[in-house]
Amino acid sequence: MNHNRATMAVLGRCFLALISVCELQSNLRAAPMVYTGSVVTDVRVGTTLLHNASLKITFEGDSNNVVQVGIPSTVCGGTNYFLYLTQGSARMEIEFQGRTRMARLQDGQVFVAVDECNGGIGFGSFVGPNGLEVAYPLAFTTGTAEYAAITFGNPLTGPPLSVTGSAWSCIGYPPLQTGALPGTPNGECTPPDAYPLQSDIGDIYIYQPYYEGTGVGGINSNHSGSTNRGAFHVGPNTYGTLEDSGAQESDSESGIVYTLQTVADGSIGNHAFYQALVTFRMISDKRSVTTQPSPADATKSLYENRDGYASVTVDDGGNVITAKFERGEVYVRYDTGAGVAGFGSQISPTYPVALNCANTAYPSDNTYTVDCLQGEAWDYLLFNDTFEIFHGGTLAQLSDPQDPSAGVKALPQSISQNTLLTGTGHTCAGVYTIGPTPQFHYYFPGDLLVCGGPAPRGLHTSKGDLFLQDSVGGSLSLGNLAPSGEAATDPSWDLANSGFLHVEVHRRDD
Repeated sequence: MNHNRATMAVLGRCFLALISVCELQSNLRAAPMVYTGSVVTDVRVGTTLLHNASLKITFEGDSNNVVQVGIPSTVCGGTNYFLYLTQGSARMEIEFQGRTRMARLQDGQVFVAVDECNGGIGFGSFVGPNGLEVAYPLAFTTGTAEYAAITFGNPLTGPPLSVTGSAWSCIGYPPLQTGALPGTPNGECTPPDAYPLQSDIGDIYIYQPYYEGTGVGGINSNHSGSTNRGAFHVGPNTYGTLEDSGAQESDSESGIVYTLQTVADGSIGNHAFYQALVTFRMISDKRSVTTQPSPADATKSLYENRDGYASVTVDDGGNVITAKFERGEVYVRYDTGAGVAGFGSQISPTYPVALNCANTAYPSDNTYTVDCLQGEAWDYLLFNDTFEIFHGGTLAQLSDPQDPSAGVKALPQSISQNTLLTGTGHTCAGVYTIGPTPQFHYYFPGDLLVCGGPAPRGLHTSKGDLFLQDSVGGSLSLGNLAPSGEAATDPSWDLANSGFLHVEVHRRDD
């Protein structure tokens, strides 16, 4: 079943001419703000293509300049659901193979926006075939990004916010026809090559390599069709670059860098945080990767790397704490049999963070004693529905491929090769509480709610013990704010946090 939603559709191409006469000055609280989006995707700078580069987009502006666009919404009824901020400066930080390119975009190209009806947030631009794109260079749907966009009463004005969701870099969004919006000719995103974002380091282009197809051409869904994941942050300051993590590089000839980013709850030292941006990083050597049969499927492999220098950075509303882990305290793990990847520890192989875990109690509600023994595909197989498995991200697509994009097909199932593994995030040392089966179980199934308790001990770091305990999980609901026929009218993993594990291999002389 295809669930299409025109996130940010109120600023679709057919409405471009109305913007100049429909802007209404917002009366929301004014404050200088910084908006940051992070994702791993393909980026081209000039003629140089950077495959799976770490991209951070930053926009600085004043929330007093946020305006509402008074175009009616047939989905939610009424007007003024789309708000955007065009006045400000935009920058990009592009990290690839240990080198960081810093770019300042020319003014007037990029804006920050939120769609309070359909649940989208991120960066749009005045480029493309019609001069306006609502999901390019980077916008987010589903997950906590959707929840904040719909329920927070304009999250662009603060307070500080960190959310995750499906990441779109899509010219022509929405790609599939919906309502008055015609979609693109082939149902996919329009290639950005003819529509550069101009900067002081040359023209920049952002691509959409990771998505699920329909089987007959086009992206599966305007809402959840992108299987890439990323984070959006609103606050008084941007978070530090990953190079500031304090970890030390290996002395080996070749190095491998693992970066996992998500949003989570917990504490580090004496500092407690709720829905903070958390980034794990480990620098190691690919020769340290071990292989053994997967406990979930002995015909497939379990990969681990337990030898490296690991760090964690917590950005809690602009309060940034970076700490080193004690050696051997955490490690990187990818169970291809279960389709689960993340950072493990002596406490649990899937704690502090695991991506693409089953969101339904496994093997059953009565016998669920260990989390993450199966991947998210299990949730759909319970209902004999393989066509929706892609909702779990690239990890789910690699585990049970239906119609993944060429970009997904090319991703290695490995932690010793360059790859990008995305999925719903579990941050729990034990098990989750169990709730009722969601009403729209076919969309994002799962009856788990929140982490049932704290870890038995903290993970030792240079800034004190780290604890993570998921207090969001599958507990969020949009209730009657959910558009008709959509998920999340009751608690659902549609609104949960997600994350990405980026594996980057490079030689010391790169």
